[in-house]
Amino acid sequence: MRIREKVSKFLVACSVITAICLLVGGCSLFNYGDKDDEVALSTPIKVEYKMYRVIEGDITKEFSGMCTVTSFGAVKYSYNVSGASLDQMIVRSGQKVTKGDVLCRLNTAQETARIAEIDARLEAGGLNSLTRKALQYERDSLQQVVDSAELKTEIDGTVRYINTRFTIGRDPNAQVTPGECMVVVDPESMDDAQGIMTVEASTAAKYTMGIHSTVSLTRSGASVDKTPFEAKIIGSSQAAGTDGQSISYFIDLSGVPEDIKVGDRLTVTFVEEEKALNCLKIPVSALYSFEGRNFVYVLDSQGLRRECYVEVGISDDSFVEIKSGLELGQQIVQY
Repeated sequence: MRIREKVSKFLVACSVITAICLLVGGCSLFNYGDKDDEVALSTPIKVEYKMYRVIEGDITKEFSGMCTVTSFGAVKYSYNVSGASLDQMIVRSGQKVTKGDVLCRLNTAQETARIAEIDARLEAGGLNSLTRKALQYERDSLQQVVDSAELKTEIDGTVRYINTRFTIGRDPNAQVTPGECMVVVDPESMDDAQGIMTVEASTAAKYTMGIHSTVSLTRSGASVDKTPFEAKIIGSSQAAGTDGQSISYFIDLSGVPEDIKVGDRLTVTFVEEEKALNCLKIPVSALYSFEGRNFVYVLDSQGLRRECYVEVGISDDSFVEIKSGLELGQQIVQY
């Protein structure tokens, strides 16, 4: 009986507490319809954007580079002997030379001394035929080195290359190798001259440079005529856009001014496409692309960034043409 009385008193107490909670609405266990008080949020930090106003202007899609006037009639000079060291590289790169000038000279002191020894033994006599024949063969080989000690240019021209293995950080004991190029001399004649322009493959891929493309050439230098003249690309080391570190373009120089010489450096400008009339344009850095669609960012009435899709045309390294989607003077997010 006592247990029943205690349970009854406990149930009565729970009923009273429940009634009070329902009356005052303070019991969250039964407050199904009401929301908790909202927690006040701090003011978000305002994002600052660099804005750009859409402008009108011309866009020229072009590539600029450097071209070196090089003769394909260049002559390479090398030795046909081995076991000798170079005594002196007489010329330097860029030096003018005349036919017969010495380009470099071997050190033949040891060969000359040995020839003298052999001559003395041959003159002394008392040698059998086999020994005499061996000494004579050795002497002829040494004499060949002495006779070819000096490399002389066979043409008038300009030194375009010297073998730096014998000039920079030179090893005094370094020996020449048969057929190793020591010096290259370009002739003064422009008969076989062409321009060579080398560009990074990734750069050339952005343009349609190819065989028979027309380029504009300008003399490089502060004191020369800056009037441009046209020429054509007549060959390349590989097709633009293919794998490779660089592409060399060969430029026909048959129609250039007569004062252009082998070794000159020319500024090359290749114009692929030009917009003659004013067009709407924005910085390339403000244009984005996703899944084949181009867009820019603009700010809505609340200052929030949103996409604005646009149709684009040609572009150069700085600006891109906007065909539709924006208006002149409209502000967009640059970054």
